[in-house]
Amino acid sequence: MRRIATLSAACATALVVTGCSSTSAESEEVSTQSDDCAAVTSTDLATEEGWLGLVDQAPDTVSMMIDDGRGRTVEHRPDEEQVLASAMKVVHLSAYAKAVADGDLDPDEQIPLLEWERWYVPGTDGGAHPAALTRLGIANDGVSATDPNATARLDDMVTAMIQESDNAVPDYLRFRIGDDALKDAAADSGWDGFAVPTLVGDSLSLFDPALAEGDRWETANRWAFDQPFRESVSASVQIPSYDEQAAGVEKFFTRGSAEQLTALYRSFGDGSFGPGADTVLRHLEYQPAPAGTLGLGFKGGNLPGVLTQAMELRRDDGTIATAVWLVDGLPADRYEEAMNTFTVQQGLIVDAMSSSDALDRIACVV
Repeated sequence: MRRIATLSAACATALVVTGCSSTSAESEEVSTQSDDCAAVTSTDLATEEGWLGLVDQAPDTVSMMIDDGRGRTVEHRPDEEQVLASAMKVVHLSAYAKAVADGDLDPDEQIPLLEWERWYVPGTDGGAHPAALTRLGIANDGVSATDPNATARLDDMVTAMIQESDNAVPDYLRFRIGDDALKDAAADSGWDGFAVPTLVGDSLSLFDPALAEGDRWETANRWAFDQPFRESVSASVQIPSYDEQAAGVEKFFTRGSAEQLTALYRSFGDGSFGPGADTVLRHLEYQPAPAGTLGLGFKGGNLPGVLTQAMELRRDDGTIATAVWLVDGLPADRYEEAMNTFTVQQGLIVDAMSSSDALDRIACVV
């Protein structure tokens, strides 16, 4: 299949942290813009001022909630639902973790690659799937595994979902554990009414509107188990324009709010999620912990027009900071610029979780 639309793994794999400073606050406070805030006019996303300017100049495209864990929170449209892209995969991770804790799934189970890849739509994940295969030492041709008898540990597949942002694993997990497990995992943190997504069905809906009108999970299962259907769809793909893809993403893909994602991340960090929280943190905090912390976990995502970031920071003193920053409505040129400079945004977010000065800068534009 030709490359069609991408949910890049870039935001999931390149978090750059230079350090975490320490601040404190005496009481809980929701920060608002102060009178001495300077105007932000930059549009250059290669700079922190440009990312601040994006919030200031296009406020209706942003949902944000940053809590430094020491009493200060900056919010902007925190309950407004926007497309989550791969940031929503933490729900699949949490459902998997609960299933492992309950003994319903064995993380060491060897899964045939054929079972993993039946949920894979080549060309829709920015190369995440072959990158995961390569990291796991599984021979591949740059698209899929080359050994039909190859297997992978279930837990390694989950690492691919988080680290490379593999798009096949979420639908595989949905097939294995069911919709109720995903809804319950979200509800355990207070996220009621989670609309269970299908990345296969959603991706295919971008290329053929007729596939979007029916049950997209049924379409995903046809892709997975009906080879003639799979071949027919693959042969007839027409690549939509960027604007068409962005419109389809807004119409069909899973939505949620900064507030809902924040509740999940906080429940992971403080343990209120219950059994399985340790498994979630092990997967999210796969990079070395910054100095003075127990761990920094994150999962971001992107789709045409959309960029999302979600993080939790556990400090040695027991405090927990969280941050979610959702952006949508990016035209093609701004989206390309954002994809080339999102590490600047990530650095700003990490600083805001740790530094009152950085948090003040964001409070000035919300």
